[in-house]
Amino acid sequence: MEAILGRIRRILEFFKDDYNGKTLAFSIPSTVFSLIYASFTGIAAIWSRSLWLGVMTVFYLITVFMRISVISRAGMSLVSKKYSSVRNYRSFCFKLLVFDILFGISIVFFHLHNIHKDYPGFTIYITAIYVLIRVVLAVINMVRAHKSNSYTTVALRKINAVKALVSLLILQGAILSRFANPHTDFTRNFNSATGFGAFLIILLLSLGGFWSTRKARS
Repeated sequence: MEAILGRIRRILEFFKDDYNGKTLAFSIPSTVFSLIYASFTGIAAIWSRSLWLGVMTVFYLITVFMRISVISRAGMSLVSKKYSSVRNYRSFCFKLLVFDILFGISIVFFHLHNIHKDYPGFTIYITAIYVLIRVVLAVINMVRAHKSNSYTTVALRKINAVKALVSLLILQGAILSRFANPHTDFTRNFNSATGFGAFLIILLLSLGGFWSTRKARS
């Protein structure tokens, strides 16, 4: 009984006094908000029959589930040594690498098949507000996360950065489909170039995670 109470006390203190604990706590409402946003883009994709927006929505949802996985494994690490922070972080980096490979394949697919990225113009306004908030928070929290020296916190912040990148691509597609000709080679190449840029950034985030844990003990 005392052992159980001790574990409960550790968990409560972790969420109350620790920056990393607060990060986990705030991740719960943020996850709910992300699901609402994904529902919005999913409905817009079905409405406009946009394969591009549908695929981007799927990738966005994957980041939400990755966050849930990181939070659940972090919770398990409080009660079981099997889920150490280093193992959890390496597992996350592997998932992020797989995510990036699939993301890169989709960018190449859209470029080679010249699939247009048309969808409702009203997505611009909601996505612009969301992206502004997401990008600002991602930059600020990434710096704070590295200062915290917590693998779990860094993983959550990297997920936020990836979500910001995906949201930026959604916003870019909406702007170009509204104010430019989405059928020109310039638009096609521009979308592909920014997609490739996002691919490289995510690749660096995943490989950088493996590099940072190269000397850490599991």
